[in-house]
Amino acid sequence: MFFFNRSKKSSYSDFSAVGLDMHSHLIPGVDDGAKDVENSIQLISGLKTLGFAHLITTPHTLQEIHPNTKESLTRGHELLNGKLPEGITLNLSSEYYLDDQFTDQINSNGVMPFKGNRLLIEFSQISRPHNLEESIFELGIKGYQVVLAHPERYLFFHKQFNYYTRLKEMGVELQVNALSLTPHYGKNIKTIAEKLIENDMIDFIGTDIHHVKHLELLKEVPTTKHFARLVDSGLLKNKELM
Repeated sequence: MFFFNRSKKSSYSDFSAVGLDMHSHLIPGVDDGAKDVENSIQLISGLKTLGFAHLITTPHTLQEIHPNTKESLTRGHELLNGKLPEGITLNLSSEYYLDDQFTDQINSNGVMPFKGNRLLIEFSQISRPHNLEESIFELGIKGYQVVLAHPERYLFFHKQFNYYTRLKEMGVELQVNALSLTPHYGKNIKTIAEKLIENDMIDFIGTDIHHVKHLELLKEVPTTKHFARLVDSGLLKNKELM
């Protein structure tokens, strides 16, 4: 296990050592992220300033609130053609909520995995799905690699930390939110995010950016000890997605 010196200060000032952001909400008008094309370009330009050159944007697919499809997201992505800042690549996937629409899209080949046939998934942050392990198993059988978005934010896991080990044993990759390394989501979430990093359980870091206010908050992240710990561990897989 990588030795972690808690007194070590971060030597990083931006996200260039990560290189690629694989969780963001940058497609205009499709979810609670970017509102229009101008807002999308503002966010993308801000991410470039923070040190990112490659982006995989992952707008929500959530049947009750954001019932997106491959077609609707692709149309939104096409609105940004020719408008991206120089030196930025923007690929498209989605953050899929485990619901009936997701099941239907899986069965009809209507999902958009990213490199390695990966799917970014989420579910309720308050109550654990009763069929969670079965769903993960079925996705694996169908050839998908599951990436769990922001595991630190599922409150029901906080008192059963060993379940994160169970997820890793099932082959699930874990993606921590960058802002979880700050007080943005609250002290408990920050504590769990740091513990996951200390236990070498994090595979990816993502901004999960939704709006301009996040850009200013994200500036703090590279200066944190746990960001440095994660990058220096050599375990981070973000660059493998380029």
